[in-house]
Amino acid sequence: MDFELHPTVSLKERSFNVLVAPREHFIQMLNRNLNLQRYKVLYVTGNFSGILSRLHRRFTELEIRRGFTPSAYDYSRGARHSLIIIEHDPILYEDSREMVEYISQAMRQAAQEATVLLYSPGVDPFLEDLTRVRSSILLRGRTTTTPRLSVKTWLKMKDQKTLEAFS
Repeated sequence: MDFELHPTVSLKERSFNVLVAPREHFIQMLNRNLNLQRYKVLYVTGNFSGILSRLHRRFTELEIRRGFTPSAYDYSRGARHSLIIIEHDPILYEDSREMVEYISQAMRQAAQEATVLLYSPGVDPFLEDLTRVRSSILLRGRTTTTPRLSVKTWLKMKDQKTLEAFS
């Protein structure tokens, strides 16, 4: 069974998908899709969500977790979900680079049991690292880039060196 979010966006069952689209388009996809009411959906958000407050209240089987702790990405606990939607938040990875690998592994594992959708309004280095192994990547409409602060921070972390003592 495929999840059709939009006539042009379809997700294969038990796969890891990435959707990069403007926030407004993604909200419309979720709100206009009446079929999503039939499934158990897990929605994982970052520090804040620009989407949750704008979703219609038609979702009867929607579980929400905040994704700022590793336990939020333990998809094996609790009830099984048919669809797992993860809202990408690059701020989560700025101080904890090892979270990228941990979350990437968790998403790949979850895709063996459920359809996983990682959503982002734009592309950044953390998203690229998270999505090295995925079933498909979907780009829709005009996308935005992540604020420069996140990219600069990532580059500093990547190339950071220890300063030697002055002699």
